[in-house]
Amino acid sequence: MKRPFFLGLGAIFILIVTLTIYGTYLNQRGESKIAARMSDQSIPLRGAKVQVRPLKARLNVDTLNLYSNRMADAVTLLDGRITSIAVRKNTRVVQGQPLFTVTNETYPIKIRQADIDILKVDNEIIRSENEIVKSESNLARAKSEFERYGRLFAQEAVTKEKFEEIEAMYREAQVNIKNANLQRESLLAQKEYLVAQKQQLLIENSYSEVTAPIDGEVLILYKTLGSYVTAGTPMALIGDFRTLNFSIDIQDDTSKSFKAGDMAKINFAHADFSKIYDTEYEASNAGSDRNFTARIVEITPPPTVPANIRKILWEVDNRAGLLEPQNYNSVYLQMITSRNCLTVPLDAMTSPARNEVFVAADGKIFRRQIQTGVDDGTFIEVVSGLHENELVVTGGTEDLEDGMKVDFTLEGDDNIG
Repeated sequence: MKRPFFLGLGAIFILIVTLTIYGTYLNQRGESKIAARMSDQSIPLRGAKVQVRPLKARLNVDTLNLYSNRMADAVTLLDGRITSIAVRKNTRVVQGQPLFTVTNETYPIKIRQADIDILKVDNEIIRSENEIVKSESNLARAKSEFERYGRLFAQEAVTKEKFEEIEAMYREAQVNIKNANLQRESLLAQKEYLVAQKQQLLIENSYSEVTAPIDGEVLILYKTLGSYVTAGTPMALIGDFRTLNFSIDIQDDTSKSFKAGDMAKINFAHADFSKIYDTEYEASNAGSDRNFTARIVEITPPPTVPANIRKILWEVDNRAGLLEPQNYNSVYLQMITSRNCLTVPLDAMTSPARNEVFVAADGKIFRRQIQTGVDDGTFIEVVSGLHENELVVTGGTEDLEDGMKVDFTLEGDDNIG
């Protein structure tokens, strides 16, 4: 009984092992077939050629800060009360044009008092000149007497005491005329001071007119009619916004695509042209999708100076009067003049740094590092890393790996394998 039992058990065990081995074989064979099929499978992809194209560089700017180099306050140089205002808000003015009249009632009184003081000094000067004439006459007589008594004293015709008395009178006459001349000079200096003081009062009184410091538009009137102001008080803000400026910092390699004098269109895609100074438009408002032109004024540091970052200074033509010195968001600049350069579609970029693409060659794709420059919103400049007529994958690159087989189709062309 035992023998047949163990023989049957052994047979069952052999059968189980045999089935397990056979199942493993079938599984490995299936996986090998799947792997072989996968290795022979080609992924359908679309792409484009690396080509030389005319490209108008585009610069995207998150925030554009427009400012004016021509804004200034009209300032009063006189204490007083505003008695007239010659302009209104939004009025265009030229440099030197009167804006306000400030009246200080004390100045006419001060000027009249200065005239009185000058007249008094003039009278004193006349008296001093008369005193000089009198002193000169006394000096002439004293000198004559001194010389006559000198001869008499030499002849012993007069006493020494009398001679010394005459000599003292002569010396006194000399001192008197000297003092009279000093008095006259002092009065003349005093008059000169009073005349200068009066002139200063006249000049200050002429400051009653507050004038425009620059050509431009009256943006703000700080003061109203009848207000009392002191010297140095700002009265109005004058600005000339026919041209505005802004600057953009860019990488050195990118800056080589630009030069002073280049022109660009600015698109304020989401701007509202509300006027922060409530000024009037000089031309019709065409709405939010309005283009303006800008010109490159300067690139600093200049290309001859080594630098990683360069600043491009732009000047905006704002003769339409729609823009104001403030921040604008979601702005892009498109250069007006194109230049030929090696390009690929922007869709070919596989990283935010825009320095990597998949290149298709011999039915496979390979990842490649490249260096890029400016773009126009559709194509991007290739500085290095690719050659003309090479093929790059455009879009759908998330799960791709080096060495994958592909059925490559050029955009707009038939399958090229």
